[in-house]
Amino acid sequence: MIRFCLERIAQLMMVIFFVSTLTFLLLRLAPGDPAYILLTTHDVPASEEALSALRKELGLTEPLWTQYVHWVTDAFTWQWGTSYVSKEPVTEELFRRIPATLELATAGLMVMIFITFILGISTAIYSNGLLDLVGRLMALLGSSIPSFWLGFLFIYFFSVQYGWLPSMGRGTLKHLILPAITLGLGMGTIYARVLRTNMLEMMNQHFIKAAKARGLSNRRILVFQVFKHAFLPVVTMLGTSFAFMLGGSIIVESIFSWPGLGKYIVEAINMRDYPVIQGYVMFTSFLFVSIHIVVDMIYVLLDPRLRVR
Repeated sequence: MIRFCLERIAQLMMVIFFVSTLTFLLLRLAPGDPAYILLTTHDVPASEEALSALRKELGLTEPLWTQYVHWVTDAFTWQWGTSYVSKEPVTEELFRRIPATLELATAGLMVMIFITFILGISTAIYSNGLLDLVGRLMALLGSSIPSFWLGFLFIYFFSVQYGWLPSMGRGTLKHLILPAITLGLGMGTIYARVLRTNMLEMMNQHFIKAAKARGLSNRRILVFQVFKHAFLPVVTMLGTSFAFMLGGSIIVESIFSWPGLGKYIVEAINMRDYPVIQGYVMFTSFLFVSIHIVVDMIYVLLDPRLRVR
């Protein structure tokens, strides 16, 4: 287990280094001048003198290699510079918005797990029946509809038409319902199909048939044999999905004006705020790989065959 953890930590450092380098290069190659955008946003004439002075203030006139060394050095010490727009440390701004994104991602994960269990188990138990047909149709629709379209549909019906739920902001539990369902519905239906397939495969295994021959109840076989083995591959997917929800909820947060990391990074991209974009990518990369490591460790603990290896 110790060797396993060290290997994963080494992989984490390599991924962070690669992501930091790629992010830095892509931002410098992308069109758009941060100095010009900042000046025009504040209705300041973008003269050559003003542009040169602002670029020097932002450190954009230094050689590219010098900028890169400064960025990598700061990145590994969790000092990601100062925002061009707010003039505040990027680390503080990111951590100020993490609770909102964490709240939304956790709620979305709960929705996804609920849909995965209910839809996956019911369609597997009643395979080839009416419930299975309806469940597979729901899974197909849920996985094929884009999240942004689903969000707009929810806003139209539940906020505009009937006024049952608020469509933007954060403050009460009602504000959380629509974005959480939008975030978790699609992946929940996909994983429900995976769980259904795994359970059907387990039901045809010889040891399951042997358990039935010994007179074990269907409920005991389903819970302690079929579901236990069928759920293992889903564990990895759940961990990956939570990391994706934390770092990739940009569309949902923008649609519902949720004050989290997603909305923050969209504004930073529009303003070409390099330190914010680089810090966000570094943070989400670290988070994504860290969650992968934790999920791998849980998977090893749950599966005795991997512990032997």
